[in-house]
Amino acid sequence: MKNVKKLLLNTLLLTATALFMRTVGMAFNVYLTNRIGSAGIGLFQLIMSVYSMSVTFASSGIRLAATRLVIEELSSRNGQVRAVMWRCVLYGLLVGSTVAMVLYLGADWISQTWLGDTRTKLPLQLLAVSLPCVAMSSSLGGYFTAVRKVGRYSAVQVAEQLIRVVATAFLLTWFLPGGLEYACVAIVLGSCLSDVLSFVCSFLLYRRDSRPDRSREPRERRGLVWRMLRIAVPDAVGAWARSILLTIEHLLIPSGLKKAGVSNESALATYGVIQGMVLPVLLFPSSILNSLASLLVPEVAECHAKGHIRQIRYISQRVLRITLYFGLGVAGCFYLYAADLSQAIYHNGDSTRFIQVLAPLVPVMYLDMTVDGLLKGLNQQVSSMRYNIIDSFLCVILVYFLVPRCQIQGYVITIFVSELINFVLSFRCLVTISPFEVNLFHDLLKPLLCLGGTLFCAGRLLTTWNLWSAIAVTLILYMCFLCLTSCITGEDIHWFCSIFRSERPRGRRILSPDRN
Repeated sequence: MKNVKKLLLNTLLLTATALFMRTVGMAFNVYLTNRIGSAGIGLFQLIMSVYSMSVTFASSGIRLAATRLVIEELSSRNGQVRAVMWRCVLYGLLVGSTVAMVLYLGADWISQTWLGDTRTKLPLQLLAVSLPCVAMSSSLGGYFTAVRKVGRYSAVQVAEQLIRVVATAFLLTWFLPGGLEYACVAIVLGSCLSDVLSFVCSFLLYRRDSRPDRSREPRERRGLVWRMLRIAVPDAVGAWARSILLTIEHLLIPSGLKKAGVSNESALATYGVIQGMVLPVLLFPSSILNSLASLLVPEVAECHAKGHIRQIRYISQRVLRITLYFGLGVAGCFYLYAADLSQAIYHNGDSTRFIQVLAPLVPVMYLDMTVDGLLKGLNQQVSSMRYNIIDSFLCVILVYFLVPRCQIQGYVITIFVSELINFVLSFRCLVTISPFEVNLFHDLLKPLLCLGGTLFCAGRLLTTWNLWSAIAVTLILYMCFLCLTSCITGEDIHWFCSIFRSERPRGRRILSPDRN
């Protein structure tokens, strides 16, 4: 990874963008919860479960294919970036339009048979209109990731989120009196408008940024479509299978709760609390890791293409260690301040119990995101596909049997089991491909002891503090424990600080394999 400074700056930029977007998204989610209630959020989540599956089918692995192919063409003497991108955008248009037609024509059947609620028909038909734009935007996003120019694209994403929020808030004032169905229609229309405008802006940025290909000979363009499909199809098939199984899982949860004797409105409300309130809070800090994981794909892919095995091993160790420390600190804060966070964000205690119960799973979820990014960079999308299918299939089985018997506790058990199995399989694959040492005492036990000491001190000293001040002091205390126990060393601090220097230190590379 020769341009570490650029990687970190891009990561910080993407992180700031993602944090802003998630902050706006969470605030908007609170607004929606207050306007349409938990039952309305549950109904909307059912609609979005089908729409998410449709987006997965429409995108069909094109973002990863665009990223990988653009990197290869930039490294080639006769690079054909525009030729690659036109094929990727056309692929997105064709597949996205096909999926949109299927969703539009099948909305009536889906609403009656799958969702069991005819109020979802019109929102699904409206969402189908935006699918071609979403698919083409996905390929353009892959281009900007590959060329490491994320600033302007981040601005487009921020604008997209703001347009969605403003448009939806405006439309809700007109549609909400018509009931939950039309409330969902208002949210969907705001989403469609933002998706279309986002694609238009992304395409204009691409046209301004891209340069003409250095070679226009037709014979040199042979095989571009085949190369694109070789990357996109395995990633797409895994995403399709997982999305279908995930949608089935989400549809089985309210159904299983009703089988357990819970009323329809209560089932939707409980489902809405976990999917629409708790998980967004737990995943909010992962914006940092999502940004890093997406940027790791081109960096690791470049090292892999050049055969820099030691460099890949070094990157993997550093990034996974940082992810673990970060995940443990966040999990500790969620566990300790669950009640205060629930009150501060949603002004009620509905999500307190589930935030606290799911907090120990946060480090595993965050590590899995990072491992997935590393595997994609190492051309292991087929393995990632296999593990995701196994994980999703297991979720469906567990939800089907546990939720009707154990109610919502059965779903919580399902989340724990599936996340742990997915992470173990993915991590095992990464270690097999790029072997690196794992010291259980130094890499796991010592950080856990640091976290335990932090929670013990914070629980006794910060009980009367303001919530956000208490969280900040808790994280600082956790960092101090990590430094005192040598989990974070002087070398780590020197490495991090050296990234921000305009010139590299003499006689030492900024990023080199750890000699220890």
